[in-house]
Order: sequence, then structure tokens, then C-alpha cells
Amino acid sequence: MSKNICIIGAGLAGGIIAQKLAQAGHKVTLIDMGDQPKYLEPKDEDWNFDKPKAVFTRGQGFGGTSNFWHGGLIGLDKSDITGLSRLFDELKYPISEDELNQYYRKAIEILRGDCNLDLEDIQAQPLPIDNGFEINSDLFRFKGLIYPNNAYSSSKAIHQAASEYDLNLIKNYTVSHINIDDSGMALEVEGCHRIDDREYIKKIRADHFILAAGGFGSPKILLKSINKHPKLKNLPVGKFITDHPSGFVFKAKFKKRLSLKNLFAQPGQGYRTQFGFTLKPDHLAHSNYQNHILYLRPAITMKDPFLYDNLKRKLVGYKGKKIKLTDIFYLFKHIDLLYDAVNFKFGLFNSTRYVSGLTFLEQLPNHENSIKLNGHDRFSLNWKISKNEELSSIKFLETFFEAHDSIFEEFRIFPNITKRLDTSGHHSGGCRMSSDPENGVVDANLKVFNTRNLYVADGSVLPYTGHANTGLSIAAMAIKCSDFVNNR
Repeated sequence: MSKNICIIGAGLAGGIIAQKLAQAGHKVTLIDMGDQPKYLEPKDEDWNFDKPKAVFTRGQGFGGTSNFWHGGLIGLDKSDITGLSRLFDELKYPISEDELNQYYRKAIEILRGDCNLDLEDIQAQPLPIDNGFEINSDLFRFKGLIYPNNAYSSSKAIHQAASEYDLNLIKNYTVSHINIDDSGMALEVEGCHRIDDREYIKKIRADHFILAAGGFGSPKILLKSINKHPKLKNLPVGKFITDHPSGFVFKAKFKKRLSLKNLFAQPGQGYRTQFGFTLKPDHLAHSNYQNHILYLRPAITMKDPFLYDNLKRKLVGYKGKKIKLTDIFYLFKHIDLLYDAVNFKFGLFNSTRYVSGLTFLEQLPNHENSIKLNGHDRFSLNWKISKNEELSSIKFLETFFEAHDSIFEEFRIFPNITKRLDTSGHHSGGCRMSSDPENGVVDANLKVFNTRNLYVADGSVLPYTGHANTGLSIAAMAIKCSDFVNNR
């Protein structure tokens, strides 16, 4: 039976859902606050500190952030799905690892583009290492992060569905809230539609509504929608915000020149893989039960990589623009860091005596990191790296060096780690999945608790992200949601 479905947000999740449901014969309306792909810097957010330095982590326009992402594919660990220890049992995913893997397989078929890639490739181990750099298998294991040569963007799928399946696209529409009646039935979306520099209040009715506005966007809309609703206002919307902060936290020197080819730039058919070091699940006590990952990047000096962040922002900011002479001078002044960046991007050189340590930290869900409605149309965002998370990361690095001490001549963990780490742009948890409405906002089918036809299907529903980029998991949740709405 055909349904009238409204999807809010045209990014990775919204684009996948819109295409699948339109293809299944439903009448689908996809709305987005932009018209052309560009970075999104919301003006309604008050952070508890200076905004994250990585301002290019959110996008608008059809395709959303998927127009800018690097396409890194990595799955969650079992410890992220089942809970890290008995202390966190109540924070498990409400779905099994086997079920998630089923959706991972479907997601990979969409995201891999024209490369030959499947779940086994993502879960594979590196080829045997014959250069003396052997992992301490008693404590650590490898985990791969795969980059398809052509990163997927949902923009093409959206416009294809609009052409072939009568998908209705509404651009320049900023959602205010969703009207929900006393029975939990979502009735209509209300917002501001901008046409030719004029703004109009516009309401959109549908049988089902799916929020796919992103890790912050969906919680913000939901907060305004349930603020005065007695059955919904106690849901933990906006709580448990997590990310996996990343940054360069050390440099080290090997006792002899080693090749990192099998770890750093292992080629595939249409993709390349980089392997990181993680603790085995039964040894997470070494990092206070937080699941971090470490990537070694070839370098040419022991220089502090702190300046790399500034370099990265300059390079990203020049996408499609002419570079300034002053910045050309800056790049040459820090040519060693430019070398590190270019080499990491393309995997050109891998034989080295020096390495940089790129670390991704896991954050555990807590009530301090949150987004709250502050008045009528502003939001307070509290997100930071706690002292416990900083100590956990240091213990993780120290454990790594102690376990591999025989190959290092020198290593230097830089001070003030938290100042070297920044958001990875994968904020999650604001509409987290759970088995009950006390610990989450949506159930195992992505339906908002105590509602009848309202869903959330983007990064905000992920209870744990571990150290993993969330693109693959977001795509899996989008497919799961579209399957449920289609079959309901």
C-alpha cells in the first residue's frame, strides 16, 4: 500500500531513505534547508566553549554532508554493540551484531560505488608484515578503515529518484517543528520556505515523518516538537552526545627504517585500506574500558604536529578557491607537515623512521555532553573531552608503546592532549536507540517512543560510535528504517 512520507534532511541518511521508498512506490517528499551544496554553520547554537575548529563537518543542500565527506568506511566493534563492560549494559544497542551486519552488507552495496568491496574486506586483517614490525597480539589487534576511490554522495541518488520515481524535492525549507497530537500521531511539519528571497510559513502533511537532519539537526527539531507534549517531553532528547575526537598526539622514531605499506596504504580494487591499532575487547581495562584506535602515519621529522590542524583548515578552506601568497609561504614553511598530509591522502611513501600518531578517542555516553533548548529558538550545546577521557587516552598510548617497545628508539607523547583533539564531526546519541524510553529516544525500528508515525534515522540514533567513522553505520540505519516503514 502506497504511503505519503515526508523526510526531513537530504544528507546521507535522508537521501538513501528517499531513494528506496520512492523506488518502492511511495509518495515521498524530501525537504532540505539548502539548495546548493555548501558547508553549514548554524547561527542558533551557543556552545559551552569556542566552537569546534572543524567547522566544515556539516553540510546543506541535496546530499548534505555526504557532498564533502571522504567516504571512510569502518564498522562498529562488537564491544560497541553489546556494551563495553557490565558497567554499561544498559547502554547496549537494541539490535544484535548479526542484524547490524546484515544492514552493513546492504549499505556497502550502496556506498562502495564502482569498487569491488564487501563486509569481509572491511573486517579483513592486513597482509603478513615482513619488516620486523609485528603487532603484540596478546593485547592489540588491527582494524581497517577503507577509502573507496570515489566517495559516495547521496546527491546523485536523490536527483535520479526525482527523475525516475517522482520524488518531490523541496529546497530552502527550514523546519521549525513537527505538530504531534495527544495520541502520538505526527500530523504535519511546520517551517519557513524561502522562495526568491521571500519567506513563507509552510506546512507539510504526511502519513509518516522521518527525521534525517543529522547528529545535531534532528535533536534540535525534536526538542522543539516535544517541548510541551506530556507523553514525549521526558524522552532523553539531546542527552548522551558523543563523538570520537581525533588529532595528532605523539611522534616516534623507529630503531631502523621500516615499511608501513601493509598498514598504511594497502591497495584494493577501487579502494585503499589503512589499518589502526586497537586493544582487544578483553583488554579494554588498560584504557578504562574506552575503545580507542591509533593510526601510524609516515613522517619526516619529530616536529610537533600541532600546526597540522591549522594547515588542514587552510587546505580545506581553499576548495575551489585561489590560494593566497601568504598561505603559500605558510605551506612551504611547514613543508614537512604538508608532506605528512599529502602522503596520508594518497599513500605515496611508506618507508620511514619517523611516524605521527593519529588517535581517535571513544567517548562514553554521559549527561554532561548534551544539547538543550534555550528559549524559543536557540540551543545550548555542551560537548567537551573529559579529564577521564584524557587519562584513558594516555593510558592507551602508554600501553601501546610498552607493548611495542622493542621497535621504537624514541617516542614523544605531546602535552595537553585535549587541546590537540577536536571533533570528528560525527556527533551521535542525541536521539539514541534503546530498548526503553528511559535510556533512549527511538526503539529498535528507529520509531520515536510514544509516537505512532515519527522516526529518526541518522547519526543521532547511534548509542555508541566507538572510534569508528559513522558513515557506514548511518547508511545501515537508513536502510533499516526504510525497510520498516515500507513493510509496516
